[in-house]
Amino acid sequence: MVCLTLRNLEGEVEMMKYQVFRCQVSGKRPRSHNLIPDTWRLKTERGQSILLFAILLPLMSLFLLGILDYMVTNARVMETVAVADLSAHAGAQEITVLPDGTITATQAGNGIAMSYFEAQHPAYAQLVFISCGRHQGRPACLLEAQTRSAGILLPARWITVRAIGYLAHGVTRGDQ
Repeated sequence: MVCLTLRNLEGEVEMMKYQVFRCQVSGKRPRSHNLIPDTWRLKTERGQSILLFAILLPLMSLFLLGILDYMVTNARVMETVAVADLSAHAGAQEITVLPDGTITATQAGNGIAMSYFEAQHPAYAQLVFISCGRHQGRPACLLEAQTRSAGILLPARWITVRAIGYLAHGVTRGDQ
């Protein structure tokens, strides 16, 4: 528990007001030379709020710009991930698995994935490469894209996004 001793702060403020009022009526100088008769504040506190505002305004502005930069960049990355994921799954549906278990990749899978990405990608995203075939021992389509960060506070940079779409057992474009 924290205890703050305020003594008799209210009483002291009233006494300061009374001293200033008494000095104004009688024309005498107040006992404390730090008192300013019109405002009842200490001379050392003048301009304190303006100084605090001048220090905090740039800091808060930088903080808010940083948050805005992060939010816009995060939204861009999430949109690029969604487009890349959809494109990878569309390309994976074109993979054929033969009855003996061999996986054959066709160029149609790469073309379908690329056409899906090109049709839906935002202006700040670009396709790096597509590879449909066997990935990690399973039939899949791997897609890599890049998206540009917002560049509001920090310098703009490219962020790499990788998506992999696996072919579910027995699901191909012909089955739909």
